[in-house]
Amino acid sequence: MSTLFDALVTQAKMDFRSFLAEYKQVAGALHQESGDLAFRNATLTEKSFGRWRAGDVTRPHHPTPAILKRMFGKPAHELLAPCTDEQVQALHSAPAPVLDERELAMTARDARAHAADAASQLLPDLSLDQLEDDLVRLVRATSFTPPHVIFMQAKELLGLATVMLDRTQVLSQRGRLFLVAGQASALLAACAFDLGSMPNAFELTRAAALYGQVAEHGPLQAYAHGYLAVLYYWNGNPAQAVRQIEQAQSFPGVGATGNARLAAIAARAYAHLGRAEEAHRAIERSVADRGPAVDDLHDNVAGEFDFSVERVAMSNSSSLLLLRDGAGAEASARQSLELIAARSTGSSPLVVAPQAGADLATALLMRNDLDGAADVLRPVFSLPREWRGAGLTVRVNAIRAELASPTLRNTQLARDLAEQIDDFTVVAAPQILGPGAVRLALDPRTA
Repeated sequence: MSTLFDALVTQAKMDFRSFLAEYKQVAGALHQESGDLAFRNATLTEKSFGRWRAGDVTRPHHPTPAILKRMFGKPAHELLAPCTDEQVQALHSAPAPVLDERELAMTARDARAHAADAASQLLPDLSLDQLEDDLVRLVRATSFTPPHVIFMQAKELLGLATVMLDRTQVLSQRGRLFLVAGQASALLAACAFDLGSMPNAFELTRAAALYGQVAEHGPLQAYAHGYLAVLYYWNGNPAQAVRQIEQAQSFPGVGATGNARLAAIAARAYAHLGRAEEAHRAIERSVADRGPAVDDLHDNVAGEFDFSVERVAMSNSSSLLLLRDGAGAEASARQSLELIAARSTGSSPLVVAPQAGADLATALLMRNDLDGAADVLRPVFSLPREWRGAGLTVRVNAIRAELASPTLRNTQLARDLAEQIDDFTVVAAPQILGPGAVRLALDPRTA
């Protein structure tokens, strides 16, 4: 009696050659995932293939069982056992597979990866063009793709860039690849922060800065050092954040958008230090007329690297809250939300609007407008868990601190909002990494 393996390869219309090709492809994928050299060297003879079909074999040795299980979703001992009548009937009655967009995308990526590998000795510019296009597409997808999904795709692009760097010594190509690697690292750092993993966010941001240094790319270095400043003040070290901003402002080639971003980050760092005058001057710089100066990171790639006027307004509302300027924070948060609402396309409501809404709620509570805060928080509380990043959850916890004030804490609405905040944060995005992943040192009232 033939084996289940024989029935499956017959159904798939596989001969030895087509099976061997897929077998090696799966083995290669397992090698990439595990680093086990046994997968890299895995192969198969036509004689063994025939024995598997006939059932004339005992349990095969490593790595064959893992490869077969990945290919067919069943353990090797079941595949190489005689095929029962029930299994044959099930195979014949199984519906034809339905392709979806993900399957097509995976096939396209596999084909492109194989083609790039075949041309690895030449590293054609088309491969670099595709990698850069993929990076730009991913950076611009951050407004509608959750951070944990972006992280996995950015990780793949970083891996491709590092592999390509090993395959070329052409200086112009290496410069392009260092830039892609740096941008992918910066994107990974932003995802790590959203997911609450501060140590990894620091490490990835430093990698982005180093790639920018090797590529001699001023805007990338400015972006990375600016993001280090963000991480430092979130981690309770605003003095170091100021030093990072000063370094970020020294890099050449940064356009008006990048400089507005650095000014907004500086304002937050100064506000954490209680240096109100310097914070207000930085806020003024962040909202000044940007003029025509652009750069190829903040403006041309844009997406996550952009710092739109609504994002500036949102950041400034947080700085003003730190200074306990409730009226200024309310005005800035409302401006951010109004700018988002006015955009017919290209807005990023799932990233900026909830944070601006949380800041607005905090500002309203500072003047005891509990009903207004509750109205503002409704869309925030409805946000899917994968969009409840660390920056938002700490802002929401700041609202909880305001609700504990003597004038509010004994009201039923304040208690209801506090319970909703607890429910909101317990399933927030950082929990994807498991308990204990978030390491934000700041008091929630000042985050």
